Amino acid sequence: MIKSSVLKGLTFVALAGVLSGCGTTTHQSKSSTASQKSSQTQTKRQKLISELPKGVKSSDSDLVLVNKWHKRSEMSFSKSSVNGIAVRSSIVKPLEAFLAGAKKAGYPTTVVSGYRSVAYQKEVWDQSIQTYENQGKSAKQALKLTKEFVAVPSGSEHETGLAVDIMNTHWYNTHGNQLLSSSDKNKGQQWLINHAADYGFVLRFPKDGVKSTGIDYESWHFRYVGKKSAAFMVKHNLTLEQYVSLLQAREKAGK
Repeated sequence: MIKSSVLKGLTFVALAGVLSGCGTTTHQSKSSTASQKSSQTQTKRQKLISELPKGVKSSDSDLVLVNKWHKRSEMSFSKSSVNGIAVRSSIVKPLEAFLAGAKKAGYPTTVVSGYRSVAYQKEVWDQSIQTYENQGKSAKQALKLTKEFVAVPSGSEHETGLAVDIMNTHWYNTHGNQLLSSSDKNKGQQWLINHAADYGFVLRFPKDGVKSTGIDYESWHFRYVGKKSAAFMVKHNLTLEQYVSLLQAREKAGK
């Protein structure tokens, strides 16, 4: 007969083996789940790429990408004025149509800002830091707060001439002429956000786009990208960074 102590030992070994097997299975299950998620992400990306608008290229002038990771020196292009604000000449007609559409819907607008030179953007940047410091913030805090809403010089959308800050006039005038994200509670600002794509514009810095844009949500900052691109971006909830990345992937695959 096998002694009881030996039986207990064998039982322990068997149990340990079972538990070890469970651990391996759990690890394999987690790996499998991660793999499936990765595969699903790739499948979704490939589907988006296959549905991209025809005839649109990442190099199109309307899609020029400028942010803190893609800085550019001063760009050269024709400029015109809309309501006293300078913009790239190519967007005058769609911008005027956008503003007229809002007015017709009962929501007059104010174009707060448009094109800015790199030099002017530096002034805006420095002024923001100084304002926070005047409020008692440390230099480090002032810089951090400025980075949340102000683009770094050479990395500002406004330098493209394709970006405009547009506010519902009534809201803007009754809130100290401030650019605040809370303006999206106003029906006029909601109209602008919901109808921008009809005129070729998109809300450049959406609520869930901070990771890819590097800028916090701005309910007033609109960017012209063209009607086909705007419709696709809005439909699939894409930032300009994400959209351009998809276009580049399609172009790379087509070579």
